[in-house]
Amino acid sequence: MRRILVLLTVVALMMVMVAMSVAPAFARWETSGDSQGCRTGSLLVAYTYSPEDNKNADMFVCQIRRESGNFVRFVYYDNRPLPG
Repeated sequence: MRRILVLLTVVALMMVMVAMSVAPAFARWETSGDSQGCRTGSLLVAYTYSPEDNKNADMFVCQIRRESGNFVRFVYYDNRPLPG
């Protein structure tokens, strides 16, 4: 009985890990406002540090703030060019 409980716990944790890893792929992209071209929850910022990170050469990237305990980390990714 205990082995089954441990197995179910491990399977449940694995399912949560998979769900969290694929969730950013389904994030909504902003189409208007100050953060247009970024995923919801991110900010559009000017970026001049490393030109190879800015794939569409518009000098803007998206910034998202991630907090983990006492640590704050900023993650940058290129904004999505909008048609028109």
